[in-house]
Order: sequence, then C-alpha cells, then structure tokens
Amino acid sequence: MNVRMMGFSLCAALLLASCDQPANSLVGSWKSDKSKTLASMHARKDIPEETKAYLEKNFFGRLTITYADKTYSAVLDGEEDVRPDSYPYRIVEETDDYYIIENELLGTKFNKKLFKDRACYYELTSEWNFREYFCRVSD
Repeated sequence: MNVRMMGFSLCAALLLASCDQPANSLVGSWKSDKSKTLASMHARKDIPEETKAYLEKNFFGRLTITYADKTYSAVLDGEEDVRPDSYPYRIVEETDDYYIIENELLGTKFNKKLFKDRACYYELTSEWNFREYFCRVSD
C-alpha cells in the first residue's frame, strides 16, 4: 500500500470512528415534572409537613432547562419574556443509567449527577435527597 493510500485509509477510518460517536442525548428542552417530583418528595417521611406544603405549592413543575451542545439555559414559567442566560457545561461521564455533568456558575465549576429514567432524568435535591424529575419536551 502506498503512502497516499495509507493516508486515505487513515482519513476514512477517522471519519467512520467519528460517525460512531453518539450525539449528546441531553440536547433539547427538559421541563420539571411536578407529579413525579412530588411523589418522590411525599415518599420521604423525614421532611417536615410545612416544608412539603411550601415546596408543593411554589416550586416544582415550573422550570424548563434547555441544553445545547456546550451550554444550557433555564427559564421559569411566567418568565418567557426574559432572555435566559446561557451557562457552560460538559458531559464528564455518561452510562446507560446516568450522566455526570460539569457545570460552571459564577466562575465556580461543580459536577452533578443526572439519573436517566426513560424519557426523563432526575437529580437528588435538597438535604432530604428526594428526586426532582425533568422530562423531555417535544419540539
């Protein structure tokens, strides 16, 4: 095999290898799922009732997170007229069960684990570690 043919073969191999790379499966919009999150919260017996009542009324089901390839933004319902800021992130690790993503917020980098659950993902939230679910929004 001559040098030109080896170069072509190497380029073809690299092109094929890049085709095997999976797309970033986080890309898209994900909305907080109030019913799934509250079911997880209510399953915890160690959360004070007044805290449960406050969180149930004021928090979950309002946040939409939109991931692009390298940035994400978050918008609360009722604030669509405000242009959301974008923040950098990268996937550090992905398995069939979870993502570990590195975020940067206000100059500080931190990792968080997002657990896959069919068309949703969840993260453990608050000091009680119940699940806050985010489900994919159809485009």
